[in-house]
Amino acid sequence: MKTLRYLSIVAVSLFAMTSCMNDFDAPDLTTPPYGNNNIGEANITIEALKEKFASTISSNSSKQVTEDLIIEGVVVANDATGNVYKQFVINDKTGAIIIGVNDVGLYATMTIGQRVRIDCKGLYVGGYGKMAQVGGLYNGSIGRMNKSVFPEHVRIVGRPDKTQEEMTPLVIGEDYFTDENKDKLAKFVRLENVAIIGADGTEKWAPEELANSSNVVERTVKVGKTDIILRMSTYADFANDVMPAGQLNMNGVLTRFNNFWQFMISSTDDIEQISE
Repeated sequence: MKTLRYLSIVAVSLFAMTSCMNDFDAPDLTTPPYGNNNIGEANITIEALKEKFASTISSNSSKQVTEDLIIEGVVVANDATGNVYKQFVINDKTGAIIIGVNDVGLYATMTIGQRVRIDCKGLYVGGYGKMAQVGGLYNGSIGRMNKSVFPEHVRIVGRPDKTQEEMTPLVIGEDYFTDENKDKLAKFVRLENVAIIGADGTEKWAPEELANSSNVVERTVKVGKTDIILRMSTYADFANDVMPAGQLNMNGVLTRFNNFWQFMISSTDDIEQISE
């Protein structure tokens, strides 16, 4: 009898547990678990935002956004490999812009191909080396926004999709490198038939012994007669890989530091070797 009573209690308990488990609501997979889903539609393009703050950017100062300005773009560069640090880049049909966040592992939510909206109100827009950036205030200049602030200013839209139009870089040649275009940066671009100076099949991307005080090794990409600085971090997970020699096609973000052109890649997946 004791055994029968015990088995009855177990059966009732299992039935109760099953019933309780069935009472849970199914998860809502349509609502992103991160960010501010109350952010509305974009009301200004990235190019228009940069034009609106052009004097602030060019003077290397910063200004807080007091209007309801929302930009939307697709993530084209992030910190997944460590070559980009505490920032990511979004691109729309007019241009790209750097979003600075004082956090690491941004790639977990700011995945390449992910469409996002940024509510700029309360954030700062400014210039670092005359390079436009959205972020926070650091010692009176443009810097990265606090990581606790970021989720309130970003909305994830849909799922990552690398086939979106914004993922197609602008193909540029030497004729692109004018002062007028320098003021429109950043741009998500493709450099075709270029070479990395010094890449001989043995030279590594960013060995520590060649780094400056910022742990960066500056390589040079020559586009026609124009030299482009390729900034490589010693913290990149491919820093000690050998640079590809010969002619290359490279996708990345074209930026500036004052009067110098710069080029930024997220990973070696952005490079296609077409000849050795």
